[in-house]
Amino acid sequence: MRRLGVISGLFAALVCVAVAGCSDDGTVTVRVVSTSDIHGRIFDKDCVTGDEREGSMAKFSTFLNRQRKEYRNVIYLDAGDMLQGSVDVYQDVTAQYRRPSLAAAAFNSLGCYATVLGNHDFSVGVPSYDRFFRSIECPVLGANVYFDAPGDYLPPYRIYETKGVRIAILGMSTPLSNIQQPKDRRELDVADITESAKYWMPILKEEEKADVVIGLFHSGYDGGRNEDGITENVVRKILGEVPGFNLILFGHDHRARCLKSVDCNGDSVLLLNTGPFMTNAGVATVTVTGAKTGNPVIRTDGQLVNITGEIPDKKFMKQLSGWYDDVKEYSDSVMGVLANPLDANSILWDRSSLMDFLHSIQMRFGGAEVSLASPGFNRNCFPAGEIRGKDMFDLYSSDNFMVSVQMKGSEIRTILENSASQYYNTVTNGNGGLLKSRRRSLSNLVTAAGIRYEIDVTKPEGKRIRIISMSDGTPFDPGRMYRTTINSYQYFGTTLPRVIGITPNEMRKRLNSSSPADIRFYMITALSLSREMDQPYSVKEMTDWKLVPQGIVSECLAKDTLNFNNTVTRTSLNGTN
Repeated sequence: MRRLGVISGLFAALVCVAVAGCSDDGTVTVRVVSTSDIHGRIFDKDCVTGDEREGSMAKFSTFLNRQRKEYRNVIYLDAGDMLQGSVDVYQDVTAQYRRPSLAAAAFNSLGCYATVLGNHDFSVGVPSYDRFFRSIECPVLGANVYFDAPGDYLPPYRIYETKGVRIAILGMSTPLSNIQQPKDRRELDVADITESAKYWMPILKEEEKADVVIGLFHSGYDGGRNEDGITENVVRKILGEVPGFNLILFGHDHRARCLKSVDCNGDSVLLLNTGPFMTNAGVATVTVTGAKTGNPVIRTDGQLVNITGEIPDKKFMKQLSGWYDDVKEYSDSVMGVLANPLDANSILWDRSSLMDFLHSIQMRFGGAEVSLASPGFNRNCFPAGEIRGKDMFDLYSSDNFMVSVQMKGSEIRTILENSASQYYNTVTNGNGGLLKSRRRSLSNLVTAAGIRYEIDVTKPEGKRIRIISMSDGTPFDPGRMYRTTINSYQYFGTTLPRVIGITPNEMRKRLNSSSPADIRFYMITALSLSREMDQPYSVKEMTDWKLVPQGIVSECLAKDTLNFNNTVTRTSLNGTN
């Protein structure tokens, strides 16, 4: 039986509405304090780096407490993306099953009034967000998230009434969530936000008699994915098509904004997006005059406030101290023992043990014949010996899971050609200049396992890759479909389909299966199993490729002044939106 329930998000926009009171002339003032895309920044310290975070829920709690002292009534709203993006929530999602959700406990501590789902909250899978829903005390709004009809799964809105003023909070999620969870999808549909707003606005105005309407959207301002009928970021579009909103609190695109705009009727709308990771709080003041007359006048003003200088709230941290101790223990725990160093210093011109480790995980999934992978590490080298939980977030920094798709041999070659064109110049002698100086990031580098291939740097772009055979020596067929493992970012994104000349929708039709857990989890499992058998973990050689001609390549690399060993720098965990 389908559970009509409350759903909430992992990486989020947190909102506080504080009521100042009612003046003698019937004027009601409401203050709104907001953040967006928290991405699990709960504790004051990062248990991976050991550093104090710039922004955190612990710091925001201090800011919020100060607001409470000034205003009588305070409520909180969350606009999604909370359950993915930090070691705090990763440990809770992957290693805790019996205790209540840490993310829910954090929102409960802050008195969250309502929340919505972010796309990253869908991505953690049904068991994880179901546990979150069971633990959180507030309703989860989802006006555009349903099975068969709007409202059959989540409450679409919540009404907050004070001094005769009715405030409707309408919550919705980006339809991008539809394609960002090929695993355990249930039968939920995440409908278009703009069309859903058109459906619900008359209900809020005519049936609920709302004086003020606040949009709480996990959706950016404009742009993003607009393929296959999906509109990802729609706030600007809503202004042009749906009158009636007084304040829109949004996130997802990780771009801080505070601006006044007008809707299609010419009425003023305040837009607030504080950006990600709890570094800012948005403060909006909504003033309602003449509500009892049936013709209220509404004025909104707002600003962004940097809260990175706030002192973390000790009471908040004490309430969550058990969870923090668990995360700290997890970060410091030995996950396994490496028999040999994992190294990637030669990643641009030779096989590397770091990439071999990644490919070994991907080749075990879904009966893979080929693995295509990009670097996901924050450090170039991990020495032999003990590797701890916190090291795993440097070894693989994102929360990508594995996806098995059907890919034609010629398409695999095209992907490798595209990668080579971004990192190597065409050279005909050993005078240097092999590596492209403009390409300092390794994020677009793709290497393959399961095949033997060469990159001929003397050839022009598009004609450099020669696939010799499969790894076992059998012929490689450009016209045959191969079971190929890629990561979820490659699967969901537009870049890979564009490279091979298909649409994202066509790519989704190629799906064989997706992993129930993320790649880092499988790496940890492999290390832990080896440790349980009292054996150090050895990484097998999985890749078999090289740059040729070897003489010219060696001369170029000897003369090249570019230090490509320093191309990898620390990135925010799961910093994508």
